[in-house]
Amino acid sequence: MNLGVIGAGYVGLTTGICLSSLGHKITVYDLVDEKLKSLSEKKLPFYEKDLQELLDKTISSQNLIPTSNIDEMIKNTQGCFICVGTPSKQNNSIDLSQVLNSIKLIAEHLKQLQKKDYIIMIRSTIVPSSTNSHILPMLDKILDRSSYGLCLVPEFLREGEAVSDFMNPDKIVIGSINENSKNFAKKIFESFDQATILTTNPETAEMIKYANNAFFSMLISFSNEIANIAEKTTGIDTFEVLQALVEDKRITTKINNQKIKPGLESYLLPGCGFGGSCFPKDVRAILQYAATKNINTPLLNAVMEINDERPSLVVSLAQNLLTSLKNKHITILGLTFKPDTDDIRSSPSFEAIKLLNDRNAKIFAYDPNLSKNISKNKFANFTLCSTLESSLENSDLVILFTKWDDFKNLNQDILNKYMNSPLLIDGRGFLDSSKFNDNVYHKIGFTK
Repeated sequence: MNLGVIGAGYVGLTTGICLSSLGHKITVYDLVDEKLKSLSEKKLPFYEKDLQELLDKTISSQNLIPTSNIDEMIKNTQGCFICVGTPSKQNNSIDLSQVLNSIKLIAEHLKQLQKKDYIIMIRSTIVPSSTNSHILPMLDKILDRSSYGLCLVPEFLREGEAVSDFMNPDKIVIGSINENSKNFAKKIFESFDQATILTTNPETAEMIKYANNAFFSMLISFSNEIANIAEKTTGIDTFEVLQALVEDKRITTKINNQKIKPGLESYLLPGCGFGGSCFPKDVRAILQYAATKNINTPLLNAVMEINDERPSLVVSLAQNLLTSLKNKHITILGLTFKPDTDDIRSSPSFEAIKLLNDRNAKIFAYDPNLSKNISKNKFANFTLCSTLESSLENSDLVILFTKWDDFKNLNQDILNKYMNSPLLIDGRGFLDSSKFNDNVYHKIGFTK
């Protein structure tokens, strides 16, 4: 199929590149010429595991065509995905302006071109009622219903696993305004025969995305609340507590006497909090939406409160270990909110760095992805080091925030070699504690 993608960001490019690798002809429209030029030169504007290889293939085959000409995109396609940002406003509601600008642009050009039955598919995350309250009225003001179809096709892509998630979806949600729109979207994804295709109305599709992200955020905050309790009682290992929970037959089932552990196990882990571009933004957005409807949301409020306090609890542990943080050399390992990405949005490490700066600590950081290009990644309130070893040099304390594989080999000998007086806080419970002296290794969710 000939399809357009509006927005050459994370969601737009993952969607466009993956679909073009499956044989669809994709035209990617964006306003930023530099970004389009980079795509033509087979350069991604961000890092995502396995996506670069697909970009090389799709640009070479001319199945992926970058353009800044909206007429060209609409003329050459049967429908398009809107994949633009919906950033948070100051009050945590979402800013729909990029979506509405895209809708208006499409509608005006459809009218000029007199094109009929063009299907608009919104992949951006929008709160319930956005379609009926804002998007459809704008379309209907410019076009008659014979000119367009509309559906919501929310994405469920995890950064660092986006290619795998796109190619192996568990569900595809299509919230459409009519049969023609629904069938068009279903045809795009017909090769994903292992996925459940859920067809519904736009309002339900909007809510599904928020429920999805709120649920997994809740699991993380639940784990951290259990950790909060355990940390006040000597000897309780939160990781063992939650491992026992996962073994419950209501969570881990058996098929042919083989245990099948659910993917949600990876969210039932204590740590220093969730971050990224989705979980914090989306939970806050649905809370704000609920507030406009005068709905009390104690559970989701608690999810964010628990998450927001985790970095400060890590810093408090650092303070307890060192007595004073003033002029102490603190090493931060991992700046991205999770491994296999270059995304630092809402990363817990940055909140911790802010708190450490308030206590006049000297901060040195290493991140396997960001440290590859120190000249590009400049930060005012800490020193980004080019190697793990240089970040450890003369350090008083190491705090691990991100589960990069590069950190797995850390051990007591390495700390002894570079640090002043080795101390380590494992903010993810990620390292092998047996590789460290007992008085050196400290992990979130466990008090000795």
